Amino acid sequence: MHAVKIENLSHKINDKLILKDINLELEKDKIACLLGPSGSGKTTLLKLIAGLEKVQEGKIFLNNSEVSSSTKHLKTEKRKIGFLFQDYALFPHLTVKQNLNFPLNSKNSNYELDDIINLIKLPDSLNKYPHQLSGGEQQRVALARSIIAQPEILLLDEPFSSLDLNLKEEVRDDTLHLLQKSNISVIIVTHDPFEAMFISNQIYIINHEGKIVQTGTPYELYNNPMNSYVAGFFGETNIFEGKVMHGKISTPIGIIDSPSEFENKNVVIHVRPQGIKLSKEATPVNGVKGTVMASKMMGSFSFIHLSVLNKTNEIIHVHSHMPANFLPKQSSAVGIEIDKEQIFIFPS
Repeated sequence: MHAVKIENLSHKINDKLILKDINLELEKDKIACLLGPSGSGKTTLLKLIAGLEKVQEGKIFLNNSEVSSSTKHLKTEKRKIGFLFQDYALFPHLTVKQNLNFPLNSKNSNYELDDIINLIKLPDSLNKYPHQLSGGEQQRVALARSIIAQPEILLLDEPFSSLDLNLKEEVRDDTLHLLQKSNISVIIVTHDPFEAMFISNQIYIINHEGKIVQTGTPYELYNNPMNSYVAGFFGETNIFEGKVMHGKISTPIGIIDSPSEFENKNVVIHVRPQGIKLSKEATPVNGVKGTVMASKMMGSFSFIHLSVLNKTNEIIHVHSHMPANFLPKQSSAVGIEIDKEQIFIFPS
């Protein structure tokens, strides 16, 4: 059963096309993510699902019932939807505890207040009012309140954006556990690919034109991107251009094998930094080499900035991620090997 199904939805604002031919399916009790840059129409899509905007073209179904089309519009309060947008909409005259108790008291909720206090990480702020909280604190309270209300479908718009990094990881983890326990169908909007991979079962990648360009599980999208846009969405890549000759592409970091479909064609090659394997070498290096411009320990890995030469002896900059204990000295030479699993080739 689909909690949400969208068919051929397009939407304009002031005659500008914001969403283009959107098709989306969210299975019941699953978590889907809309992943895309700012201005790609993600929040507008949530508003259309919630009934806060009227559909101009296409259809929206909730739990297999049509709720929106060009001729039909079911009111928001009848859609059994919870939503958390970036303006958190807490009750200003109620304390944090009272804001959380509101859905607990008004519905037959499965949650206890102690469960929710643990989620928001604000044990000393229960008697404060929303205006006495920081933006990140307000966000945590609003997120918890939207979950404990136990809607059939929950829409979350950048729910962790105001949190600092350490707190974000902790609250995100607690939120995922609570969502999995609550059997709520969720659509979450984010521009953070790693957040999308962590929290969702299915990701819909939207481009600047408001069009879904690829859909799949986090594993499928990360390992089988269909174009340069998707490949670049999951972190930095080293990008090279070349022409396939006899199944090979010559690049400044070595010869790369190409699928036969690209023979005699110009292509773009993406290589993830973790796919560029380095070895410390005495100078001169036999084989492909690079010169270390900088080495930085980044915690769980080291970031190596290299310079390599192309066919015309122009300097090309390359980034590699290596184990944290690999820190070659500036200006030293390193050998380069390429992990085939981290190479993605697309038509130019």
